[in-house]
Amino acid sequence: MEKFPIGTVFNNRYKIVATYKIESGCIIYRAEDIRFIGSTWFLYQIDISENLNSHSYINNLFSVFSFLSKVIYDKVGKIVDYFLERGYLIVVCEELHGTLLSEIIYSSNPTVIKGIKLALQLLEIVKFLYEKNIINFIDLNPENIIVDKQGVVKIISFSIPKIPAIVTEKGVEENKYIGTFGYVPPEMLDDDKNTINQSSYIYIISAIVYEYFTKLSPYYREDPFFFPPPSSLSPIIPNQLSSLLEKCLSYNQNNRIKTFKEFEKKLQSILKYETEYEESIRPNLFLNILKNKAFFVIAIIIFIQLLFFVILLIYYFLFLL
Repeated sequence: MEKFPIGTVFNNRYKIVATYKIESGCIIYRAEDIRFIGSTWFLYQIDISENLNSHSYINNLFSVFSFLSKVIYDKVGKIVDYFLERGYLIVVCEELHGTLLSEIIYSSNPTVIKGIKLALQLLEIVKFLYEKNIINFIDLNPENIIVDKQGVVKIISFSIPKIPAIVTEKGVEENKYIGTFGYVPPEMLDDDKNTINQSSYIYIISAIVYEYFTKLSPYYREDPFFFPPPSSLSPIIPNQLSSLLEKCLSYNQNNRIKTFKEFEKKLQSILKYETEYEESIRPNLFLNILKNKAFFVIAIIIFIQLLFFVILLIYYFLFLL
């Protein structure tokens, strides 16, 4: 696959300024919009050589991107342009700014409250995409999730490089789902849309939160569908949350939490308990600090008194005797 140099301009508008990522069959660049100075985008160069000459395939592919480009949601990078050029499919997407969740997981220490809030924010995004019937165009994994400076969780974009694989000359394959092995539940590999329900996406959210707490990548588990109890790998995770994640990560769908509503309710309940617990121990910590400060002050006073006594003794022996 040809990699274009910095300075290459696509569609007389998008100028490559850097290479962001190279994936199988796709190169992602950062590009600036020469019509609007200061605007930067992600530009996807995708190899569709096998279907490049199929008009029906291209029409169906463009129909999908046309549909997705109309989706306006501030938690998902917006598709702003798409076209064929130089033998490739080019898709231009809004660049959202933040830190990759994968970087956060492996470079910082988790906290219970942040982990629960991560789950709740991911659930909010999933609920929106699920209700709009566009969830199958999103690959939820830590490499496609960012957290901005305000702590807001967002999805970089629809899974643009993987979309061409689920499009055919007849349309979109209904039984094909986009996802990353290790995060998707087993039913998503069965190519049967009738088995996919809300519990399937609760599984994905739980797999991401599991990795947040345990720092155990799915690629290092012998069985991608087996999750050791999170509390056995992360000492900070409370038993209630550990049990919830275990349940949601069950191989058998029937053993999982069934609905988004129930999942959210349980997360909110645990969050409330953990927040109240943290607030309850703060006064005790404050009192301990005060006690320590009081001890410190008393020690200084005693030291000053002793020092003054020593000075008096020295003065007495030197000048009064």
